[in-house]
Amino acid sequence: MNKLIHSQSTRLLVVILLAVWGVVLCFADVSWAFRPGLFPIIDELDNRAPFLDTSYHGVVHFFPTWFYNDRPVGWILIRLLADLFGFDYAKQAACLIAIHVANCIMGFVLFRRLGVGVIVSIAGIALFGSLWTTASTVTYIGAAFDVTCLFFLLASVLAFLWERRGATALSAICFLAALRAKEFAIFLPFLLTLLAALQLPRMPLRETLAVLARKLWLHYLILIVFGLSYASLYRSYRASIAANNPYAMDLNLSTLLKSLSYYTALIFGADELHWQLPPALLGLALLAIFGWAIFRRRAGVAFAVCAFVLALQPVCLLPNQRSPLYAYAPQLFLILMLCLLLEEALAMLAKREQHRWIAAVCVALMCLSWCVAFRRRPYFRDRVNWTLGLRRTSLRTARQVDAQLPRMGPGTHIYAMHTPGTLPWVFLPPCAYLRLLNQQRTIDCFVNQPAEQLRASYAADPGPKYLLDYYDNGSFTVVSSKR
Repeated sequence: MNKLIHSQSTRLLVVILLAVWGVVLCFADVSWAFRPGLFPIIDELDNRAPFLDTSYHGVVHFFPTWFYNDRPVGWILIRLLADLFGFDYAKQAACLIAIHVANCIMGFVLFRRLGVGVIVSIAGIALFGSLWTTASTVTYIGAAFDVTCLFFLLASVLAFLWERRGATALSAICFLAALRAKEFAIFLPFLLTLLAALQLPRMPLRETLAVLARKLWLHYLILIVFGLSYASLYRSYRASIAANNPYAMDLNLSTLLKSLSYYTALIFGADELHWQLPPALLGLALLAIFGWAIFRRRAGVAFAVCAFVLALQPVCLLPNQRSPLYAYAPQLFLILMLCLLLEEALAMLAKREQHRWIAAVCVALMCLSWCVAFRRRPYFRDRVNWTLGLRRTSLRTARQVDAQLPRMGPGTHIYAMHTPGTLPWVFLPPCAYLRLLNQQRTIDCFVNQPAEQLRASYAADPGPKYLLDYYDNGSFTVVSSKR
């Protein structure tokens, strides 16, 4: 008995130590966002400008009015953070990171519910929380859509697996919220169908369909209604998007496989080495894993493979626009698949439970050690430093705006001269910061043109205007002005 108690206490201690290590790694992945002297950048400002004089009621609408980027749940979060914290980046980032923490917790619960052991689940979530694709997403307020969508998507899956009274209705509501946070969640009913069908005992097809219909009819009702709504908007979307537009879709299997290979490499930092799995080989590998999971009725593996591919599918069809932010939700399901396959391998190779436990601990230690090494690589450090430098430069510009530019009226134009290769981030069109600061939609900025051309445009402009000389460190001087 003493030996058993000692063994259990030892195992508990190992689990606690691994969990603490994982939490430290996840915190270190995002802690740099709380350094002083940081300011919102790019979409974090641009996303707020459209709602300059719009109430929350104007932001909320049930049905989509545009095929792409119609995400009222995400817009509400962005608007709420702006109203609560203004331009205080650290407080806004803290709120987004809090949602990410909830995603990690729900991800851990999902791993356990689908058959991943405690130790491997800790390693998997620590890996998810240690990647650059995660760090870049959850510290960027402009990616609130991705973080929020994953939150509601995981909540929907867990509610579905809960199997308590009212759980399926709660799951459907969370599915709707996820769908209105970001469009890729529309695939969720298919995943839940696959998960439920493989978890059911073998029975006649008619009985299986009856059980699935009872569990998922509300999910499919939402899917059909919104699927038809998006389909009705697709023609106008295609007509308004030029072929070279970043958001132009290419409905081609080759494009899908190439992008899938790109994002798989990007998740683990392999893009730094310009190394990717051959697209066709990756596609065949995922298809083989899926086929094996169906044949062996491994519901978790089949769910994870499909979730990874389907969550990436919309952005995989955008060959002109690729971003690490897009990998945030899909990579969790890729890691889930790898963890489940690892559990299968351990069960096959180590027959004794004690040996499997030791092997799982060894794998977890290697995984957590890789996370440490990954963050110490120039790949990670350079990206963090670039982001920090951009935010500090933008803060310096914002402070100089407060000090040198008075309150601007409607129709004011800013002409910012700068050295080639340097972007005056705060002054980039649509001039969101100045519009927000002055509560004027008609303020415009003109940048990224030769100095002579900007001077000529400034001279020909009859309205209120400012000509600035912008420096690489974010400061500027007012060369000329007319109010």
